[in-house]
Amino acid sequence: MDKRFIQEIKEIITSAGRIALDVRERGLEIKTKEDNSPVTNADIQISDYIFTKLLEIMPSIPVVCEERTLVDITDKKQFWLIDPIDGTRSFIKNNDSFTVNIAMIDDKTPTFGFVYLPSKDRLYFTDENMDFCIQENGKIVGNNKHKKDGLVAVVSSHNFNSETESYLKENEFSEIIAVPSSIKLCMIAEGAGDVYPKFGPTMEWDTAAGHALVKSAGGSVRTLLGEEMGYAKEGFLNPDFIAANKKWAEFTLN
Repeated sequence: MDKRFIQEIKEIITSAGRIALDVRERGLEIKTKEDNSPVTNADIQISDYIFTKLLEIMPSIPVVCEERTLVDITDKKQFWLIDPIDGTRSFIKNNDSFTVNIAMIDDKTPTFGFVYLPSKDRLYFTDENMDFCIQENGKIVGNNKHKKDGLVAVVSSHNFNSETESYLKENEFSEIIAVPSSIKLCMIAEGAGDVYPKFGPTMEWDTAAGHALVKSAGGSVRTLLGEEMGYAKEGFLNPDFIAANKKWAEFTLN
């Protein structure tokens, strides 16, 4: 993907973020899906917007989006994975910790990832060289996160379970941070967290963009069998996984 396409996707995702904020300000229409999770009119509107825009710039690549009828990608080497609003519960509660996610999957591997935090105008993305980048208020910024001496775990603020609790007890962490949405994977990529253990169901669109970011920063997202997590799985359901940066990998090897 060249620099021009990267810029176009950055414009698409930031525009989608503005839609989210505008729709929420005007008033949300909230429904409950079959899995008992909430969906809003903003989710649907953003899905339609991103779906249309991606097909305009790359019409040959199918788009898989959480809030649309899923397309068949069985014989497709490349496809997009979209989560229009990750952290819908936070979004509904008027919190800032929701994201818009766009990922490119190539041969079952997330290659390019874009995660946007609309409330902070903060975009994490991979550039044309698949390097990890951060943009704030339209400008590229350095990764200035303080690298702490200890090890920091990040966990889900909505789905903390006994398996996660056991994992945290088995390892020594100087700090444990609970946050929603794909912010957890962004924290691993930028070094604000060292490991994110996920025991419980997630969908591929929840993780693909953040997974690409973690990889671009030198980390990994591995199943409990130690394999890098793949995509285009049946039903798009992820297994349990551990996302980690290089610091965690070095710690576990010692």
